[in-house]
Amino acid sequence: MTSPVERTTHDDDLFIRMDRAFGVPVLSQAIWRLTEPLDAEELDRIGRRLQQTPLSRVLHRSRVPLARDHWTAAEGAAGRTHLDPPLADDEILEWIESAADVRFDLDDGPVWELRAAELRSGGGLVTMCSSHAVGDGWLGGLSILQATADADDTSAYHPAAPTLTDDLRDATRQAISIGGNLAALARDSWTSRRRPVEQADVAPVTSQSTAAPPAPSEAEMARETPIRTPLAIVSIPGEEWRATVTEAEGTTTALFIAIVIGLIVDAGRADWTDRVRVSVPMSLRDEAGDTRANSTTGLTLDVPAEWSRDHDLRSIRRLAKEAYQGAGTRSSRLLRLQPLMQALPDRAVSALSTNAATPLALASSGGAVDPLFSGLGKPSRVGTFASRATTQGVSRERLARLRGGLAAWFHDTGETTTLAVSGLDPNAFPTSVELGTRVQKECARWGLTPQNW
Repeated sequence: MTSPVERTTHDDDLFIRMDRAFGVPVLSQAIWRLTEPLDAEELDRIGRRLQQTPLSRVLHRSRVPLARDHWTAAEGAAGRTHLDPPLADDEILEWIESAADVRFDLDDGPVWELRAAELRSGGGLVTMCSSHAVGDGWLGGLSILQATADADDTSAYHPAAPTLTDDLRDATRQAISIGGNLAALARDSWTSRRRPVEQADVAPVTSQSTAAPPAPSEAEMARETPIRTPLAIVSIPGEEWRATVTEAEGTTTALFIAIVIGLIVDAGRADWTDRVRVSVPMSLRDEAGDTRANSTTGLTLDVPAEWSRDHDLRSIRRLAKEAYQGAGTRSSRLLRLQPLMQALPDRAVSALSTNAATPLALASSGGAVDPLFSGLGKPSRVGTFASRATTQGVSRERLARLRGGLAAWFHDTGETTTLAVSGLDPNAFPTSVELGTRVQKECARWGLTPQNW
């Protein structure tokens, strides 16, 4: 059945620009460690069914200025599967990182790849890599659940192609939106100049980032060598994690944020006397049938680092709760500018983003994972699950210019909780080994006993 035209969202546009304007596409990776391996037949079946899910889409450019681009079903061109030779335990991390070297094509496909390998020590690994532009974690999870369900799902993803009239209407709506938001920005600016600055208007001092280094020339950038960003994945007994949360009177999210802050301080990017700015992605989905590729908002928490030092999860929990309750209630300058940014050509967006920075700390919690998802359709084979996002083609020099710290992801399968951490500061986290050592140290500070993947 054909669905309505599916236009690119503001979030889609961000990841599309990363790919085509900046040459550093963002890849999403989901990793399953199962108690029994997938065989070739099951891997092929899941791959064929993924072809019919909302993750299997390609990008089509608009024919009309201001009209947003749109998605269509990629079907057979969407992705591919690979069954690799058996792996030893000390080959797991390299296999995961090698799988994330795959390149995707938003215009023609493929946009995802599914790989599996048996573990010689028992069980098996599965990883799905996909372009973040075609789907965030929520959409990827929905697609996997559809592809591994017992019953055949006849509601294949088939959005309609827009007519010229559709494009003209969308261009008109975008023009109205841009004009309205620019007028609102002018009003906000005028109001802020006339209003006395009160204490409540002053943002707290946070340890965000170092000063931006000078922008390099195109020739200098061409000489930079792409690297894999350092990666550490650890599994922690679920009962141990929950006992720590209970003892500190917190929540899973509060403990996760506290660990991220501890890593930032241990790396020297902040002191215990600082407030650390933590970015927390939150899905904006409100219904199961939502097939938008990306739909998230970012909450910003300015957390006193001393709360992590003192194991004060109650205060972190309270701050996070207030941020979640206030999500979507205020308009920001960035939100006002999104329609305009989406209408600009790649060259203009690239020029405006010269001094862009990545977050000092990103903490993305997947929470409790559905056993049907973490077992790829079979709860009886659930082991551990991890996910991450990584920027491809980025150099050590570019990471330094972006001034980020780290990004972390949390998942709970019940018996096991998993942390995946990417180092975005080439000085603080020069290698995966160094990053893994810091993760082990921070977990130990909380009395946790993580096991490296």
